[in-house]
Amino acid sequence: MSPSIRFTETSDPREWDALVAAHPGATGFHDWAWLELQSAIFGWRFHPLIVSHDGTAVGVFPVLLRPGRIPRPADPPFPFVGPLVLAPLLVDTLRAFRSWQLRHGVPIVRFDLGPAVTPDDSDLERAGVEWTTDRTYVVDLSHGSPEQLVAGMNRNARRSLRVAGAHAVEVRPAAPGETTAFLPRVLSESYEVRGVPSPYPAEIGERIERWAAGRDDVHIGAAVVDGVTSGVMVALGRHPVVSVWAGGTLREHRAANPSTSLYHDILRWSLERGHPAADLVGRVDDGIARFKAGLGATERTYVTVTSSPLPRAVRAAAVALWEVTQRRR
Repeated sequence: MSPSIRFTETSDPREWDALVAAHPGATGFHDWAWLELQSAIFGWRFHPLIVSHDGTAVGVFPVLLRPGRIPRPADPPFPFVGPLVLAPLLVDTLRAFRSWQLRHGVPIVRFDLGPAVTPDDSDLERAGVEWTTDRTYVVDLSHGSPEQLVAGMNRNARRSLRVAGAHAVEVRPAAPGETTAFLPRVLSESYEVRGVPSPYPAEIGERIERWAAGRDDVHIGAAVVDGVTSGVMVALGRHPVVSVWAGGTLREHRAANPSTSLYHDILRWSLERGHPAADLVGRVDDGIARFKAGLGATERTYVTVTSSPLPRAVRAAAVALWEVTQRRR
């Protein structure tokens, strides 16, 4: 392990959240309450590692594992969960983490470096990790104007807003019970249309609704078409860049275009709160990428890292075996 980097596991949410908030790359997915909630839902083991440099706490490294005789990496259905340290310390942190894995018997860990964490390939090579890149879409809200928000959309998105208005689409805060009822339904439809089952359990809506109750940094909007609720969407707003996590509208109402209005509502909420940007979280496929770009979002890349202390040949076999088990789930 690097002589200057150390990891200690904390049990103090305030210490964790203070370090998260101090990093410019912080997202709602790094917050203690979010990680605890998702770990409880999926049965993961959350290791909240504090990163120290020369004895001073400088960041966090959330590690999510599936329990077992040999711990396996969790595969969160949300991105960006990875170490938050300043750029000059990232390579040493990634190197030191392999020693942590070796000592704790964790052969493979996968994690993301969010869009604000931008190492180049030479940094990652020096860190001794393997990596791939993915994409997300971020809307710049620094103009501070609702009119500019609409003007920044493409012609199709603006037309969708007009069509929604003609169909009496209304977006308002989700009423009690709506997140419980509609979030699992829209998630199931969203995944099944791509030929895969939703990774979320049936109680995801109820768990999220209970968790978000009373929080002013979580926005759950509901789209209503001619008086009928069509779907919900959840956004996390504790940090400067809002994370638009999940949700959508039921396909039976798609002719009214309520999804565009639902996203527009979250962007207006973000704008009114003074957030400089909103991350629409993920690319998924070409169609969704075009939809998000049409809302005025710009494509941003982020890095997914595979870390292992195993020799390279053994590591490749272990990663291949892990990927096979993931496909079978």
